[in-house]
Amino acid sequence: MSESRRARPESAATNHADGPPLVPSEGLFEGQVAVVGETRIAGAVIGTLRGPGTLRLDPSASIEGPIDCETLESAGLIVGTVQARARARLIAGNHLEGDVEAPVLEVEDDAVWNGKARIGS
Repeated sequence: MSESRRARPESAATNHADGPPLVPSEGLFEGQVAVVGETRIAGAVIGTLRGPGTLRLDPSASIEGPIDCETLESAGLIVGTVQARARARLIAGNHLEGDVEAPVLEVEDDAVWNGKARIGS
């Protein structure tokens, strides 16, 4: 099998955003999550989410702790600070209790956010 066709195993801390979530909707994870590539969360996380990737939170997702990633797209619940190095997008249904720092911040209609923002580079 050629090198380009060989399957590459993924880290336990990553998954594709269109595939199954790293934490399923009924799941609970306590600890640190490495956000590498595209990481999707549908369940509850108590702890830190950090890394150079894109974090996508489903409407059923619940995060308690700080988030530090490249890009955030959230339709879930976040209680904690958010630092996105490229963009933070709060989708309708999102509820964020915490401050946001991002060069670009997009808040859709019906997204709830209580906190302060630092926007720009």
